[in-house]
Amino acid sequence: MKKIILAILAAAFAAGAFAQDNTPAMLKKKELFSKTELFENPAIFSNAQANAELLKDYEANPGAYKADQLMPIATCYLAFGDIPKARATVEAFLKNSPKNIRAIRMMGTVCLLEKKADEAIKYFKEAFDAGDERVVTFLASAYMLAQKDSEIAQYLPVLKKLAKENLEALNIAVFYALRDSKNPDLKLKKELIENVDAKKAMQSATPESLSAVLRIYLSDRSAWTPQAIVLPARGAALVEAWPIALEAYKKALAADPKNPIALRGMGLVSYRTGDVMGAADYIKKAYDNGDKDAATDGMELFLLSKNIGIWNAFKPYIKDVSFTPQLRAGLVQYASRQSDASEIFFIAMDGDNTELLYKDAAVLALIEECLKKYGSDPRAAEIAKKVAAEKSAK
Repeated sequence: MKKIILAILAAAFAAGAFAQDNTPAMLKKKELFSKTELFENPAIFSNAQANAELLKDYEANPGAYKADQLMPIATCYLAFGDIPKARATVEAFLKNSPKNIRAIRMMGTVCLLEKKADEAIKYFKEAFDAGDERVVTFLASAYMLAQKDSEIAQYLPVLKKLAKENLEALNIAVFYALRDSKNPDLKLKKELIENVDAKKAMQSATPESLSAVLRIYLSDRSAWTPQAIVLPARGAALVEAWPIALEAYKKALAADPKNPIALRGMGLVSYRTGDVMGAADYIKKAYDNGDKDAATDGMELFLLSKNIGIWNAFKPYIKDVSFTPQLRAGLVQYASRQSDASEIFFIAMDGDNTELLYKDAAVLALIEECLKKYGSDPRAAEIAKKVAAEKSAK
């Protein structure tokens, strides 16, 4: 259990567990680094290259960064698992801003990752006493790692509230309920699972938290409601345990055929078990039942399948697609290998999250290939200028 708890915490803070502009482009806005509240969203730290570029710039000239600008740098160090450097940067930040709750919370996490549970407890309690309720998940984890489970009872009401919407909190609360293998608190476990908002919990999920909830599910499937079962189902899909995922998603859809999470999950299962058009149908049903994020699933399914029929099916939903740099790069790659995919290329190169495409040498080469094919299109001129500027800068 200790390894599971540490993995959950590492994933949460490596992602940036601390919400505002949600793109890695924020890591280039040094003038905002002192406003730590702008760097809470994990998506800011989701691109390894952007993280590495910031650390390279910092290490080349640490003096160019003020003490109150070090939190994003500390988070990048955590993303790469460099705990000693993360500690050093957080300590430097705290020396300048000793009351910053986010830094206090991160310092506790650094201690916990160093397996210094008692020191972590001190920081987490300080953050909680300063008004940070979210830190209770990590405080409870520290108490469990320190084998001081009885101390968690005083924080249980807050932990239960967090567990309704946060998967890490749900996992920790269930671990607490099962702390005594001879006398588990099955009533508490049942209450936690029945009250979870699966959609909100899914939004907070990490691979590690999904793996943990799958283990909980496999140890005893009886407490899982049709609404909550999509959480371990997603965990099963993550580790490619398709029979388990299929069984769980079917239970969810039997209770609610319009469950968008289960429909999107079945889309993944269908694709991975060979039914591409069936996958598209499930994803479209999820979109039609109100889950606009399913449009992104449709685009990803197109890239995986290379089936132009999938592209045509989801093209009407382009406005709802979340175009990450990775998705854009995949579309550029597809367009570079086709004789006529100009529409796909220009959609890929238009909008947010395109800047990083020019920074990656491999993607830049693909863009140039596309320009050779589609350069006569008026839209190509601006792209060509950016390519030339990037090449001259190097």
